[in-house]
Amino acid sequence: MVGRPPGLAYDVDDILDEFAYEELRLKLQNTQAQASTSKVRKLIPTCFTGTSLTLTSFGFKNSMIPKVKDITARLNNLNTRRSNLGLSKILSQAPPSKGNQPRLQPTSVMDEAVEYVGRHKEKQKMIELLKGNNSDGFSVLSIVVMGGMGKTTLAQLVYNDATINESFDLKAWVCVSDNFDAIAITKAILQSITSESCDYSNMDLLQVKLKEKLSGKSFLLVLDDIWNEKYNDWTILRSPFGAGTNIIVTTRLQIVSSMVKPLKAFHLDKLSDDDCLSIFTQHALNARNFDEHRQFKEIGEKIVRRCNGLPLAAKAIGSLLRTVIYHGEWERIYESEIWDLPEERCGIIPALRLSYHHLPSYLKRCFAYCSILPKDYEFEKSVFSRSSVKVIFSDIQ
Repeated sequence: MVGRPPGLAYDVDDILDEFAYEELRLKLQNTQAQASTSKVRKLIPTCFTGTSLTLTSFGFKNSMIPKVKDITARLNNLNTRRSNLGLSKILSQAPPSKGNQPRLQPTSVMDEAVEYVGRHKEKQKMIELLKGNNSDGFSVLSIVVMGGMGKTTLAQLVYNDATINESFDLKAWVCVSDNFDAIAITKAILQSITSESCDYSNMDLLQVKLKEKLSGKSFLLVLDDIWNEKYNDWTILRSPFGAGTNIIVTTRLQIVSSMVKPLKAFHLDKLSDDDCLSIFTQHALNARNFDEHRQFKEIGEKIVRRCNGLPLAAKAIGSLLRTVIYHGEWERIYESEIWDLPEERCGIIPALRLSYHHLPSYLKRCFAYCSILPKDYEFEKSVFSRSSVKVIFSDIQ
């Protein structure tokens, strides 16, 4: 269908729609033919009745055969990947008893239960620049660094800071990702600052409306995870912004940072072992250090060094070990060969691959299912109650 992002789930849905439409069309034609009282039609031999339907159906079948074969091949490919990942089918599994149902906790933009460490200097510098900006036009700060280094988390810290809330009349956060749709982004910004739905699909109308809403207001906008390198797309998106607007851009690409011409670009270094250890122990032991868990101190410090200064790696492995109370399991994680797999070959941080490898099979199955959906796809999911929540799948920052 026009406007849909690519994805196997979408393509399967489109084919089912085509079959449903063809079935409805044939039923309608058949009904009309039976209702006809034309005397001329009665003179037509029955062998010719429905010929056009047969020819049309034949053409439809021929057009659908290659599409179905393509879908089948892609599904078989997914099945092969499932086998390679060690995912197993769950057949005839009885539902868990009421008392044993897993508890799903709501998530938020910021994990306030865990103290963020290691980026206080960058946070304060960004806040100073945002609050002290008196330029005639809009200004941009960029955070540019590889995945897993905490770009999004730093932007969240700044965005949610109390002094920032006092300094700006309006704020908006948009996850851009690799689908840089200027209309969708502008609409998201407008809906965020007005808290109203927006039905405009014309870019000019959207930008005029946005410019009116921002007139005379101080505005902070975060554009998270930009990949688009096309300067023309950026110039179109930035058109409504003027004096009083400050933008924070997060990206993995230096070329994107250069394109937006930031007032200052923040390049994050890897965390120290002490900061990584603090993140790891908060997630693994709900503590700032190993003082009350001496039995895990030596092996825990070894694991932290393997995280190589990446906050996401420390968080992922810490979360993996949160319910593990056996020392041998910690050693098994540390000694895993997955740590030694080069990231360049698969584009996955070893700690994240290791975390995935140790997931229970039913969660691996969930990951496999999500992999067929387009990035940032939003859908409604019923979660153990009559209420419905929105779940957004995105890449790990």
